[in-house]
Amino acid sequence: MRGKREESRGEQSKPFLRRSAPIGDPFAKDTAGPKKKFSWAAFWDSGKGKILAAVLSCLAVFAIVVTVALKMWIKPPSLPVQPEPDKTPAKQTVTPGQQPEEQEPEGPTDDELYPDDGYNGDMPTVSGNRKDGWYTFLLVGTDMDDGNTDTIMVVSYDTKEQDISIMSIPRDTMINEKWDIKKINSVYSRTGNSIESLANRVQKLVGFKPDFYVKVDLEMFVKLVDLVEGVEFDVPQDMDYDDSWQNLHIHLKKGVQVLDGEHAMQLVRFRRYSEGDIKRVEVQQNFMKALIKECLSLQHWGKIKAYIDLAMESISTDLDSGSVVWFAANVLGLNGVPALNMSDVQTCTLPGDYWGSAWSRDTQQEQSYVTIYPNEVVKLVNESFNPYEQKVTTGMLDAMSILKNGDIASSTGSLKDTRHNGIMAVRRGEAYYDDDGSIVYGQPPAKPEQDEQGNWYILDEEGTVIYTDEDGNPLAPVLPPEDNTGTGQPVDLPQLPSDSGQSGAYDPSQGTTPPETVPPTDSGTVQEPPVLPDGGTSPSGTTDEPQLPPEEEVPTEMPDGI
Repeated sequence: MRGKREESRGEQSKPFLRRSAPIGDPFAKDTAGPKKKFSWAAFWDSGKGKILAAVLSCLAVFAIVVTVALKMWIKPPSLPVQPEPDKTPAKQTVTPGQQPEEQEPEGPTDDELYPDDGYNGDMPTVSGNRKDGWYTFLLVGTDMDDGNTDTIMVVSYDTKEQDISIMSIPRDTMINEKWDIKKINSVYSRTGNSIESLANRVQKLVGFKPDFYVKVDLEMFVKLVDLVEGVEFDVPQDMDYDDSWQNLHIHLKKGVQVLDGEHAMQLVRFRRYSEGDIKRVEVQQNFMKALIKECLSLQHWGKIKAYIDLAMESISTDLDSGSVVWFAANVLGLNGVPALNMSDVQTCTLPGDYWGSAWSRDTQQEQSYVTIYPNEVVKLVNESFNPYEQKVTTGMLDAMSILKNGDIASSTGSLKDTRHNGIMAVRRGEAYYDDDGSIVYGQPPAKPEQDEQGNWYILDEEGTVIYTDEDGNPLAPVLPPEDNTGTGQPVDLPQLPSDSGQSGAYDPSQGTTPPETVPPTDSGTVQEPPVLPDGGTSPSGTTDEPQLPPEEEVPTEMPDGI
């Protein structure tokens, strides 16, 4: 009874499910006379036509909704909006009575395209029209230990020609920063995990700012390799390294082998190459190409959804999910273009000097650096990475250099680190620290020493002793006491009597004897010895001057010329 009631209610609520005689072929010839003739009107009146029309209408609406939704979701990404040029017509000076000439509006000047806003501002962005179908990305891999971005790549994707170019930026690339160890891989962690700050620094190295960013951690990398069930790769050398502090243990043998996620992570983190970090970049590039090739192989096409799910849960990006699907479909050739061929994936490294080094004030030892070659960078970027019609020039780059004397310099002419070169000048003996710790260029003042008597003194450049106080300040020179006797001054000699018995000064024209040599008089009286200029007398009562012959031998006339 219960089943019958349910069946009865079903027949009443859904009359179109009742069984009826077959309709037959509505387009067959009429063989049964007028009673068998098909009529659309009768079919519609019977209710079956209305039901069919409703079903078809629902399917059509559903198809339209799905199509619109997919169009809105799976779409190429929106590019950054470029500022439109100023369309305000230039003012013209017109002479009265003269018709103004029609002039084409002038394009932006070089100053407008590349404003000189100083180093503290962002480097000017490449302007102009974009190349059709070109997209650029900043691909970043973060280190598990210190948060540095040891893997930095700029990727360019030409979706029309199906060309992908990948340029690795060495983690030791020197940038213009105020902190001591100024490597590109430290920007992300030192700016509070700011991907925008990192993108701005990359712009100063390559001349343009990538459109989008994709940040990947090593955990996602491991999962992706395991998702494709390993990647076959030729390990270039034996790799053995243990670091308990980082919980990093690397043990790989040289040769071709299939690497799972864990061993692939060991491969990309190994650094002990005789060629330096540039070899590590090369190994990373080669493994990435092998991984992309494995992901795009036909046997893994059924994992496309798994790829997308892994990407959306394990990476940070400013691309929405619809754009990610669009790029995936384009790579697989589902957007009306041929599928991506691995021969069209090119890898390279930022051109530069990979063997430079500079002194670090924090570690008190040399730090390895890579300094870019501006001309080669500009050529490579314009050929394979620049998404704009406007060319990149060397003036758009901030290229650092290390001088032979250890100083550093920027191609912009403005150096953010104001301490490094001063410290190097101190190390070279060209400057010194004053009492306040400031750097003063020149030679430091000599420190005074004490002699045996306890007097402070310094030596000048010629080795002359200069007496100073304890702080090294020269003392005022001590002058000898004033000589009232007038040493070296004219002296009035006493007037002595002459032969004529007249006193007076010595006069050679009169033929008299010099006062100092007047002999005793006939009376036997002995003259007093003459007073010397210093006020003394000779011990014998005579002067120190040589004595003349006796008076009788003195000629009465002095020779001419005396």
